[in-house]
Amino acid sequence: MANINFVLRDPYKEGTSEKVRENKKKGKRVDNFFKPIEVPIIVVFGYDRKHRFKCKTDLKIRPREWDFKKQRVKSSLTGSFEFNDRIDSLQKEIVDFYNGLTSKSKEITFNQVKDKITEFVKNQQMPDFEEGTGFFDVLDAYIERNKTKVSSRTIQKYKTLKKSLTEFTSAKKKYRNFTFSQVDLNFYDDYRNYLLMEVDNPKRKDENGKCEKGLLDDTVAKYIENLKNFMKWSLERGYHTNREFQRRDFSSSRKPKQEIVTLEFEELKNFYEHDFSRDQRLDQVRDLFCYAAFTGQRWGDISNFKKEDIVDDAWIFTAEKTGKQTIVPFVGYIAPALTILEKYNFKLPEISNQKFNDYVKEAAEEAGLDRLVSIKRMRGREILVRTEPLHRHITMHTGRRTCVSLLLNVAKMPIPQVMDITQHTDFKTLRKYINEDPAALRKNLKETRSVVDLELKVVKRAN
Repeated sequence: MANINFVLRDPYKEGTSEKVRENKKKGKRVDNFFKPIEVPIIVVFGYDRKHRFKCKTDLKIRPREWDFKKQRVKSSLTGSFEFNDRIDSLQKEIVDFYNGLTSKSKEITFNQVKDKITEFVKNQQMPDFEEGTGFFDVLDAYIERNKTKVSSRTIQKYKTLKKSLTEFTSAKKKYRNFTFSQVDLNFYDDYRNYLLMEVDNPKRKDENGKCEKGLLDDTVAKYIENLKNFMKWSLERGYHTNREFQRRDFSSSRKPKQEIVTLEFEELKNFYEHDFSRDQRLDQVRDLFCYAAFTGQRWGDISNFKKEDIVDDAWIFTAEKTGKQTIVPFVGYIAPALTILEKYNFKLPEISNQKFNDYVKEAAEEAGLDRLVSIKRMRGREILVRTEPLHRHITMHTGRRTCVSLLLNVAKMPIPQVMDITQHTDFKTLRKYINEDPAALRKNLKETRSVVDLELKVVKRAN
């Protein structure tokens, strides 16, 4: 009866210092055994103490992440199920291969078994994605496999990440033959600084129309977040064993509260009623913007609008991003959106998102949306303040944000009901839309009553 065990490579072989040799004599583990370095997982195959051998796998793990009793990765770690499944599969394949050998030849020797199994384990290793463009091959697979799971805009973000990483690794000599194993904190620092200091920012241009250098902190965080999602996906599928991206310092966090540009109620009213009859192009982009500002929906869902989605007095559809059913009644504040649909016979104008964002600024300028707006953003330790007329800040997403802001701050709708309309899933996201107005807070408190102001009636108990 053959036994198969999985062990880690002897840590004493990782060093030859006097301290290591001394600890080995005393039967102590060396200090570097629990340091964050990966060591190979070894297959130990044998019948008894005299007949056993070891063969190296391509699987690597940090000793502190290994359950020595169960001979598997600790179940509390991300990706442990998939990693342990690979070990289970390898063990079964070795057993099946051994049974096949012994069934074919009853006279097979131990040394022959050793050679055959060692060769078998070597051939069963995962494809080597640590060479050349392997990292980007897997990234291509990640993008392709997610096309049926996420929205087209999310796929575009993945493609943007790939383009950014390709340009970065091409520009930096030490990353030109990029592999999964290079994704560590040093890479994180280099890539983040590259995004902050060297990348052209198409959203920020100087007086000559030339793109400024460096992305803002929030944008950089989105790149890092998408990279971490890819690293997690590829780890769980066995393409690598690198967990450096899970470190706390490999951060993609963003500041929860940022200034948001929205139109005030009168500004939206004036824009909606402005006469663009002499310019059909601006008339159409204004209508699309106002449709977003009335319904609070994303660009992708507005682009996918179909007349068949209208049921009675509501727009009912499945949101592209969340996959959830969304119901938008054309009543009250949202009612003008139905008028816009009727104007176009329920077939909204078609335009690319990029062209829309260019044209809507032109339309907003003509409509006189010139209130000065200051936006403060961070780029590393640098504070950037951008003060420009409102029309320079307007995009399609400003329409959605305007809807949220007006429903919360003007219409005073309950947050859960606003979330039902906009399909926001996180209160923290909506929290930044709520105006911090001390005067309004005081006014609302004055309309409440204190317990000492209430007339309390004392009712005598009947004897």
